[in-house]
Amino acid sequence: MRKILLTSGGLTDHHKKLFWNNIKKQPHEAKIIFIPSAATESDGAREGISMMIYKLMEMGVEIRNIFVYHLKYLLSADYNRTYSREVNDLPPAFRLLTVEELCEYDAIFFCGGDARLLMDEINRTGFHEVLNTAVANGLFYVGMSAGSMVAAGNFDDGLYYISNPITVHCEKGITHSEIVPNEEIFLSDNQAIWISGNTIQIIE
Repeated sequence: MRKILLTSGGLTDHHKKLFWNNIKKQPHEAKIIFIPSAATESDGAREGISMMIYKLMEMGVEIRNIFVYHLKYLLSADYNRTYSREVNDLPPAFRLLTVEELCEYDAIFFCGGDARLLMDEINRTGFHEVLNTAVANGLFYVGMSAGSMVAAGNFDDGLYYISNPITVHCEKGITHSEIVPNEEIFLSDNQAIWISGNTIQIIE
């Protein structure tokens, strides 16, 4: 069953409680994939990577259980390898993970930053295909800002876990929990979209 949490400003205490209730593991046992690829173009953006790692550790996730998976390191899906053609045992950080490998983790976190850059990297590498299957199989997807936008209807080539485009970091967010298909959703930093199976709702 799909478990998807799309946040604007990160996880509030309520969001964290929902996360752990669905993971059903102690924090020190949880295994997390962290995708930093939206936030590598400036020091201001890279600072967000540091803070998200810190927040995960603050939640009780052990650093040895956080796999940083930077899509920039991966070859393009349509690239025809030349001198590395015979190499088949690259470490996971430098190749496209399989669905089975993704599903060995409890959750995948996408940090904020440049949503268009992140979307391009997801599609360039072919990561969208394995990711979509893993999420459908129960891998918990957590997006923050840009990580939420790529999962929504913001881009024609997006993941489309929800058809609505999302505007994040709004001073005043959506004021009702009912979501109208395809209608733009404005999220304040204490709000999130929670998708459980086919049920979609706004939470705070």
